[in-house]
Amino acid sequence: MNLPSSNYPPARHTRQGSAVIVILALLGIMTLLVAANTRTVNWLRAEVRLVDQLQTARLAASATNQVARPPAPTTPAP
Repeated sequence: MNLPSSNYPPARHTRQGSAVIVILALLGIMTLLVAANTRTVNWLRAEVRLVDQLQTARLAASATNQVARPPAPTTPAP
């Protein structure tokens, strides 16, 4: 009966097991990044809606003020 000697490389399955752990860690990091990016995009979308509403209200108020105000008097050019 032949016994394995210490000259052989380490078992291949231990290297494959550590590769699985590394891949799972990378997938976890990628999942965290996707979740953070999704949250940031939703926050930015809400900010853009708010800015759009404020600008629309400001422009609507500006348009009604221009209609109600008479034109400014002009002075003739010399």
